[in-house]
Amino acid sequence: MRLFKSHIIRQILSLLLCVISIQATVPSSAIARRRCELENIVITNTRDDLLAYFTVTGAFTDKMSEAVLKGVPASFAFFVSVYRKRDAWFDKKIADVSVSSTLKYNSLKQDFTVIRPWKSDKPFTTTSFEQAKETASTIYNLKILPLEQLQKGEQYQIRIKAEMNKATLPLYLHYVFFFISYWDFETEWYSINMIY
Repeated sequence: MRLFKSHIIRQILSLLLCVISIQATVPSSAIARRRCELENIVITNTRDDLLAYFTVTGAFTDKMSEAVLKGVPASFAFFVSVYRKRDAWFDKKIADVSVSSTLKYNSLKQDFTVIRPWKSDKPFTTTSFEQAKETASTIYNLKILPLEQLQKGEQYQIRIKAEMNKATLPLYLHYVFFFISYWDFETEWYSINMIY
C-alpha cells in the first residue's frame, strides 16, 4: 500500500513539474502581447436613456481562433457600472449592467453564430470569421440606465470592463488555457467622468 501511495505522489509531482515547465516556456513577450483593451468608447444618450458603445481589441489570439474553429465557443462578459461621485464619502453605485456575447462555429454548415441576448433573441449568423469576431467583441447601443435616475449638475463616473467568460470551456481545456494564458483575459476597468 505504501508503495502504491508513493507511486501516486511521484506521478502527481511529475505532472506538477510538467505544468510548471509549460508555464515557464511561455515567453514573457507572449504574455505581454495578450493585453486586451477597450477602444472606441462612447457614452451618449437618447431622449430617455444613457447608452454605451465600445470594442474589445486583442481578445482573439491565433490559439484562441484555432480553438474556436475546432468548435470551442468563445463567450465574453461585459460590465458597465455608473457611480455618483461624492467628495466626502464613497461614490454611490446607481447602475450595474452586465451582458454577454457568445461566438460559436458550426463546422457542418461552415458558419459562425454570435448570440447576444442583450441585443436580440435572434442570433447573428455569418460565414465570415472576421465579422463574427468583431460582432462578438463589440457593444453598441447598450442601455445603461434611464436618464431620470441622473440629477442635473451632479458628477458621475462610468466604469467599463470586459473579460472572457471561462465557464464555456470544456473541462480539459480549463487546465491547458489556465497555464498558458491563451484564453484567460480581462481588460482593466476604464473610467469616464461626466457631469449630467
